[in-house]
Amino acid sequence: MPTHAEHIDRLNALGPRRSGNQAHRTLIDEVAAELTALGHRVERDTHSFERWDASEDAVSLTVDGDGVEVASAWPYSGETGPMGVTAALVLLRGRRKRWAAARGRIAVIEVDNVEAPASLVLDSWDGRLPFDSVANPVISSELAGTDLTAARAAGVVGVIAVWRGLADHESRGQYLPFTRPHQGLPAVWVPESESDRVVAAARRGATATLVLDATRHADATMDTVWAVSPGAGPHADESVLVVTHSDGGNAVEENGHIGLLALARDAAEIPHDRTIVFVLVAGHLRIPAVTEHGQATTAWLRAHPELWSPAAGGRTAVAGLVIEHLGALHDRTDAPHPGEDPDAAEPELLYATTREFDALVRSAWGNPAVRPVKPGALVHLGEGEPLFENGIPAIALVTGPVSLLAETRHAGVDLDLLGRQVDAFRALQRRLADAPDRAAFGVVRRPGRIRKIFAIARVAWFLARRRQR
Repeated sequence: MPTHAEHIDRLNALGPRRSGNQAHRTLIDEVAAELTALGHRVERDTHSFERWDASEDAVSLTVDGDGVEVASAWPYSGETGPMGVTAALVLLRGRRKRWAAARGRIAVIEVDNVEAPASLVLDSWDGRLPFDSVANPVISSELAGTDLTAARAAGVVGVIAVWRGLADHESRGQYLPFTRPHQGLPAVWVPESESDRVVAAARRGATATLVLDATRHADATMDTVWAVSPGAGPHADESVLVVTHSDGGNAVEENGHIGLLALARDAAEIPHDRTIVFVLVAGHLRIPAVTEHGQATTAWLRAHPELWSPAAGGRTAVAGLVIEHLGALHDRTDAPHPGEDPDAAEPELLYATTREFDALVRSAWGNPAVRPVKPGALVHLGEGEPLFENGIPAIALVTGPVSLLAETRHAGVDLDLLGRQVDAFRALQRRLADAPDRAAFGVVRRPGRIRKIFAIARVAWFLARRRQR
């Protein structure tokens, strides 16, 4: 099996693994081959979908004939063809956009990289969170609430989204937002260094040409691969799910297969009481292609209830481990002005969905500074969400550096930290697979209606206060 460093080098060599592209499919096949070499029987679930793609040289923007830097294309937004679309610019402000005011024009909007209290998206077991606030473009692109389908219905011919509060080198290559269906309206992101220029041009109604010569592939496919390591004890009818995803734009998002393969090797070499199911899901970056709700793991759970649901009469999943974003550093390696310690790790974000698992992580993770979180009332970030929604107690790593969704070969990975995290997951797998009584894992308690309403009100209040500033 390749070393951790060789795995990271391979991810950088493959480049962005957009859902269903050749790099993505190659990685899936390589992981499947490694699972097979460990003696596991690999199964595949094939997802067919329409894939949207745009290369860097197929995206450009000019204003009054002068070129403007494009940070990234808005994935699955729309297409202009090679000649692009030429129209007057108009500036739209406010969270609720008056798209009709941009009929027949290219709308310019501003998107703040919002610094939000961490408590808006996370909850804690002991009243403390691993960090006080979060400013991540993944969250900001969603909080902006931009509805391109509404813009298209109003007759807008294109959208330019201008980043505010996000460093230029971090904005480049951001594959955001990644949760939307095809919008039917071309849109791009431009960096903050171009913001004043583009906003001024929109105020005076300057003419711009937007090119987003994207292609759509109606017959794209991608495979979720999975393998079962049967239990050899009295609890073999109970299962532990080990989950990660295969699509990602850099060597942090996603490198979870490194941990999955290490745990699969451990399971192949050491007998274990409970059955362990290893799942490498596809579609994390194209969720609408695999499910109408939740993360990509939802599709696998629905397809294979016999491996986790007691209602299906097969095995009952009593625990889960979700491995994402191993060894994440705070800065990209190409950061022009790295922090005081360029090798500083991003604070580890670890979910424990029961109080018992919170205690287990604190004793077994090996980093006394780690404070496990419990899911917030509105969201459980990452592929652990479907396990939480289905009442499967789980521990999930989903650390989120600013560059997490950036398509780059410069993602910061600390190999020592990655190794320690893999070792911690290996120790956790042994505990979960052999613990004598699943009652020690606790019971997942999902938020009730009142708690969700209160959480929605807090988010609305936060956004309203920002608008008043």
